[in-house]
Amino acid sequence: MNLFELLQVIAVSSLLTLACVWLSRSVWHQGQALLQSLLPPRYLKSRRSPRRTSTPVVPKAPHE
Repeated sequence: MNLFELLQVIAVSSLLTLACVWLSRSVWHQGQALLQSLLPPRYLKSRRSPRRTSTPVVPKAPHE
């Protein structure tokens, strides 16, 4: 096997790997969408909401 054939094998395997990853992500997202459409709303988790900022603690005057 010469260098050109080796590079062809590397290129083809890389493209196949990318195609498999793309296909599996597509199937995963479709499966999640299907599952969410089948579940009643109470089982669905809401999207992440921003955390509420806590109120700053004001130091009290020292006791005398």
